Amino acid sequence: MRGVMFYEPGKVKVENIPEPTLEEGDIKIQVELSGICGSDIKTYRRGTPYTIPPAVLGHEVVGSVIETRSVKWQVGDRVAVAHYIPCGSCSSCLAGNGTLCPDLFKRRIDPGGFVEKVRVPRDLAERATFKISDRTNWETAVLAEPLACCIHAARNLSLAPGNKVLIIGDGPMGLLHVETVKAFSGVEVILSGMTPQRLKAAQKLAHHVIDAKNENVVQRVKEITGGEGPHHIIVAVPSIEAAEQALEMVRPGGEVLLFGGFPKDCCLKVDPNKFHYDEVKLFGTAGSLPQEFKMALDFLESGKVSQEHFITHIYSMDKAGIALERGMKQEGIKAVIQPSAPEGTIREL
Repeated sequence: MRGVMFYEPGKVKVENIPEPTLEEGDIKIQVELSGICGSDIKTYRRGTPYTIPPAVLGHEVVGSVIETRSVKWQVGDRVAVAHYIPCGSCSSCLAGNGTLCPDLFKRRIDPGGFVEKVRVPRDLAERATFKISDRTNWETAVLAEPLACCIHAARNLSLAPGNKVLIIGDGPMGLLHVETVKAFSGVEVILSGMTPQRLKAAQKLAHHVIDAKNENVVQRVKEITGGEGPHHIIVAVPSIEAAEQALEMVRPGGEVLLFGGFPKDCCLKVDPNKFHYDEVKLFGTAGSLPQEFKMALDFLESGKVSQEHFITHIYSMDKAGIALERGMKQEGIKAVIQPSAPEGTIREL
């Protein structure tokens, strides 16, 4: 079968690779779409210690079952697959903190998402694979994995109707955060960002949009919140400056959530009195749980979260390098790889 192999930063190549074989309980799916995640772009840009080349990138996968050794799944089932799953029995899992499971990434799709066919190991097939309804298209379902991460973040916030929420960052995840917090409660959402095309999409999603290149974000947020600051701020960019700015803007008793990884060895300067006197909470989230993945798929299939403004480009496998390069330049919003697309496909939606 064909797959996109990552060899070193800036180098990917389509090659013929061995088709995975199934063990008891496994399933094999024909990949219909695989989303390009920010972590894929980060790996392509500079590599990560978690991806040892040569390797297949991609983990946001939807497709149809073409071979099964599982009693749960039949050939022809349309499924969305979570890339990882907590063990369910360690101290973190038993305490309800499955994303802190030390074995979280022990079970994963094989060999990765940017391929024609993927093996889903037994545990993932049983506990982290979900059926897609016949009325749901692939472009909608493929957003389940990134949306699940946003849901995990939202569930850790104390959201309440009438709250004001600031999202810092207009990338795919920042925009998905807007839809997520709106789906959870009747909140007023502010988004700040710097990319014209993405800000244009944000105008259709958020209640207030701030162009951080041309406006004073702190001043505009004060105006929108009547000088009090947001109840909750999600920092959806890997920027220390943005995190520090969030702590400056949040209201007393508010929450700042750091979403996504920051550069290695960076340092966040904070005034401890923000936490002592103002009782501000600062925390982060990463990943998602299987039940949050299922919740994401339900949100998408019901229309509670719309995929309309997110996926902007579809690429064939031989154009994966171009897709990743454009991702580094923040072109478009969300891109996906379609293994069945004819060579040379670059389709804008």
